[in-house]
Amino acid sequence: MVTNQQLPGLRIVGLSGGIGAGKSTVAKYLSDSLPKPVLVLSADDEVGELLNSAEVSVQVAEVLGNHLLGPDGLLDRSAVAGHIFSDEKARKTLEGLLHPAVRSSIFNKLSALEQSGGAVWALLDVPLMHENGLDRACDFEIFVEVSAAERCRRACQRHGWEENEWKSREKAQLPLEKKQQAADAMVHNEGALSSLPEQLAPIVEQILSLAPRPLRDRWPA
Repeated sequence: MVTNQQLPGLRIVGLSGGIGAGKSTVAKYLSDSLPKPVLVLSADDEVGELLNSAEVSVQVAEVLGNHLLGPDGLLDRSAVAGHIFSDEKARKTLEGLLHPAVRSSIFNKLSALEQSGGAVWALLDVPLMHENGLDRACDFEIFVEVSAAERCRRACQRHGWEENEWKSREKAQLPLEKKQQAADAMVHNEGALSSLPEQLAPIVEQILSLAPRPLRDRWPA
């Protein structure tokens, strides 16, 4: 008997949660638990590639100012972050430049994965997944729960931010309550990492029962 996980096609799992929740850590555990191949797509990685591109650097500088460029002619990411999160209009302008490119890149990678044939899995680690409508592309969504204090500590330690910058970035996203309500499952990622496999085991069983759907039937317009 052919099971759902043996059928060809895409199954897409989205990860949501606050900044510093450890979504990438949960994605790693899930990737190790699912049948291969598994493609993990991180919006932060996609944005990083774009900001390191000469073409995008020029486009952003033309709109937001040459003072955001470093000596190498590429965007200074620290300068960009400080600029946009103290200026909502600038933030929205930058998002208008980057988000279509990020969506296009994610779509192209998912499309290539789908065309490779066989049963394939994709994990979306996209902070603005709901804001960009990419939640509609997912078959299943997992919310990663961590207290605000711990998320702030992690994010500030990792990125060298002050607390106010973390708060500004959180404020720019959909309220966590709405993300949690939209999720199909939740994991707590505040304590020891050793608890994640136990929490994820029943969720993986649910995910394995998902039937594949063509990308064209779920990609937001």
